[in-house]
Amino acid sequence: MKKLYRSRNDRKLTGICGGLAVYTGVDATLLRILLVVATIFSSGTLLFVYVIAAFIIPKEPLLHNGYGYDGFSTQGSGWSGSHQASTATGFHAQPSGIDSMMDDLEKQALRKEMEQYRARLAQYEKGER
Repeated sequence: MKKLYRSRNDRKLTGICGGLAVYTGVDATLLRILLVVATIFSSGTLLFVYVIAAFIIPKEPLLHNGYGYDGFSTQGSGWSGSHQASTATGFHAQPSGIDSMMDDLEKQALRKEMEQYRARLAQYEKGER
């Protein structure tokens, strides 16, 4: 049985049209055009329904079978040779170890930048410009 989800990879705002496209088998662009036209003809009522649907319809679940969502093994390094994480709607990306390393690097850079700004502010408050 198929379930309706908000799409994670075919989205412009909330992924509802992308999810409906997967659920019904209709092109997502056509659904978006129909949504705009129907919103105009319904005097904006359909927009209210769209916003409510964005809160009610759950996001598409991520699949995880021992492999990262991009086909790389999460236990080691290198290509796993399997695309078990791919679905009929496409690949899903999962934050991996590289993403967490990048987050750590970004946090370190932000801390260093904040320290530099604090030092400049201290000099400015002392009048040392």
